[in-house]
Amino acid sequence: MSAIHLDNRLVHYEVFGRGQPIVFLHSWLGSWRYWVPTMDLASERYRAYALDFWGFGESDRRGSQFTVNGYVDMLINFILKMGMPMANLVGHGLGGMVAILAAHAKPDLFPKVMTVATPLQGQILAGHIKPGTFSRLLGMNNATNVWAKLIRNIPIADPEVQQELYEDTESLSEHVLASVQESLLNTDLNSYISTLQVPLLAVYGGADRIVNAEHAEYLNDMRQRPVQRLVLPKANHFPFLEQSSTFSRLLLDFLVSQGSPVEIKEEWRRRVNQREYL
Repeated sequence: MSAIHLDNRLVHYEVFGRGQPIVFLHSWLGSWRYWVPTMDLASERYRAYALDFWGFGESDRRGSQFTVNGYVDMLINFILKMGMPMANLVGHGLGGMVAILAAHAKPDLFPKVMTVATPLQGQILAGHIKPGTFSRLLGMNNATNVWAKLIRNIPIADPEVQQELYEDTESLSEHVLASVQESLLNTDLNSYISTLQVPLLAVYGGADRIVNAEHAEYLNDMRQRPVQRLVLPKANHFPFLEQSSTFSRLLLDFLVSQGSPVEIKEEWRRRVNQREYL
């Protein structure tokens, strides 16, 4: 376990490999742990970091700042305190929102951004985030809902990582979730994306029941910006766990690309296992 203190609060992170830094940012459920398969593959060429936002995983749960903007400040301060001259960003859901805002604020720090299942307007989550649903979100009281089902149906090869992810999710407090989700609903990224100075690859699952890929279709028309939307047709809300090999290859291609669009290559279809077929 690695940790530093920012604003007198502990920030937990893990790091694999050597090379140019990549920072992985988790979403509104779980923690750094669900990035392990991607970090393992990326660490062959890069130095892969993953941190827990305050209120999640093993980071400090005291205080406030459990908001999108609070996490943007947390990320920028983390990068500076760790002495990184720059770092690529990969963010899922909430983490993708944080990544876009951080790269907009500090383009010299973050040369490339990849987002996954990230709502570009928080209001598209309004049908899932309602007052009084937090216990159901965590699967308590034997309630069933789309969030709990997604978490428990993620195909994770490592049973230890799978169990830790469940435990991280179930230990979240309603106070943290309420603050985070209110902030999500009030976040609109459109104006930030239209003036973003760094390349952005926005990845969505075609079968995602939480964040519909169609809401970001307009990214395909932003030819004057270094922006691309890519849909994995059969993926749900966690493409990096459901199709980890394909996702990791896509990430590595994006990081070395020189401005040209990235795409799923035919040889990946032949080599990945049956579960990852597109």
